[in-house]
Amino acid sequence: MKRACWALSWLLVMPAFADEPGLPAKGVVPVRHGYAFDQPDILLRQRLFGLAHGVHLLLSACLDKNENAEAVQRAYDAWHTAQEPALEALRASLAEHHFGAQAPHAGWQDIARVLGLKETIYPALGTVGLEEACATLPLALSRPSYDFVTQLGMTDAANPQQ
Repeated sequence: MKRACWALSWLLVMPAFADEPGLPAKGVVPVRHGYAFDQPDILLRQRLFGLAHGVHLLLSACLDKNENAEAVQRAYDAWHTAQEPALEALRASLAEHHFGAQAPHAGWQDIARVLGLKETIYPALGTVGLEEACATLPLALSRPSYDFVTQLGMTDAANPQQ
């Protein structure tokens, strides 16, 4: 189980470091491509975005193949609800960074494309089978590395206006 959680974490980070950024689909034109290695705050947001994107891809694969689907869906729903403010903040800040004035028109998939993230989890699973990855997803989502609200400092104490 420990090996599977580690493999799942690695798997979900891996898509965030794809080699070639793509073009957005909706006609929004990026002003910046790739990763902001010289801007730690933006790079953190890009890394978290990559993790969230990987979680969504894995969820889709688990549901498509009916692998631990009910438990995976419950865990994902709880995680997504708790992380929704952070996920929207990630989308908005990365849209601004990558698309400038066109940020309001840039969606999740546009950002994923400009970062070069994969559109499917396959064949990225490598040595970890889908069944094992789906079985460990609920546990992985409960770990601090998937608590984007905390990592972005979006707690009530840090943002009293919320």
